[in-house]
Amino acid sequence: MKEITVLLTRYSDRISSFVYHVAGHGYTHASLGLGGEVYYSFNYRGFCEETLEKHRRRGVEQSLSCVLAVSDQAYQDIQARIETFQQRRAEYRYTRLGVVCCLLRIPFLWRRHYFCSQFVAEVLKQSAAFPLARRAQLYLPNHLCRELLSSSQLVRLQRNPV
Repeated sequence: MKEITVLLTRYSDRISSFVYHVAGHGYTHASLGLGGEVYYSFNYRGFCEETLEKHRRRGVEQSLSCVLAVSDQAYQDIQARIETFQQRRAEYRYTRLGVVCCLLRIPFLWRRHYFCSQFVAEVLKQSAAFPLARRAQLYLPNHLCRELLSSSQLVRLQRNPV
């Protein structure tokens, strides 16, 4: 068994503040880590790599780190998917429209366009690392949080690691 980390944070920019109020407070950003210092996600520039220090510099005050146990095969699948995103970084874009559709509970799929929690949910689901109840396009960070907190795969939980 290996461990992965889902990092949930709350940003304070305009879109994050909107999502925060409309989606029931909590977290506004999700990223996925493979056990090191680097987390992977999507932001306005597309596919990105993040660190806890980068989040601190941006003023993140509320965060939650969920460490999950996954099979060796699922871990390798996640690693391979992330490597594909890294190699094809220029082909991927962030989608604000996807966030709006998610808020409206409309599963909107746009090829090579992701928002942060959709990316995390899709990687978890396609690698069979974590059984998600709905389509990846319908996950906001708070939705991921609820499912992760009730999972038997949850190994460790750390509040405000940022």
